[in-house]
Amino acid sequence: MIDYRPLCLILPLIAGCQTAKPVSMVVDATPTVASVKHGDVLAAQRAAGQDIPEVRGFDYVTVRAVAVLRDEETGRSKNEELEGIPCTVSSEGYTAEVKTAAQVKVPNYGYASRPIEVRCKAPGYKDGVKTVSAYDITSSNRLNSAASGGLLGVVVVGLIDAADSKDDHKFGYPEVRVYMYPQASKQSASKS
Repeated sequence: MIDYRPLCLILPLIAGCQTAKPVSMVVDATPTVASVKHGDVLAAQRAAGQDIPEVRGFDYVTVRAVAVLRDEETGRSKNEELEGIPCTVSSEGYTAEVKTAAQVKVPNYGYASRPIEVRCKAPGYKDGVKTVSAYDITSSNRLNSAASGGLLGVVVVGLIDAADSKDDHKFGYPEVRVYMYPQASKQSASKS
């Protein structure tokens, strides 16, 4: 006979896990200058002499809005993902309007990829803003794999990585989680 009692202990734990909401929309970033060709929004800066490579292609940046709420029973804060929150995604040369959870197709300039700012607004919440920068995926993967080799492995890989040209490295953006805090209600403001 099968004993199902252990499942009674495990199922509530699994049911309590919060998974990310599915992406509800995917949009292309819109250049802020109408004359941009092939999504190369930094072509003018490159032509002016800035160290910006040709656009390498495009990446997708995931945008999520997260409410930071206080649990009345425990007094602890808890996070809850919000769906359908309007957000503006902007960077040097492009912008996009989305509703969370969303993905935005943005140009990839490798080491010269610009920071992205995401600003979200929702009734009952203070405006949320988050800025993220592209990170060096190649270097990150190298250092993570070197960590299993101990301190010496990290030092050796760090030296190799420092001497390596970033021109051929893969860069990408982390998921953007914009934290939204509830506005104080009139009752709680008058109690203070």
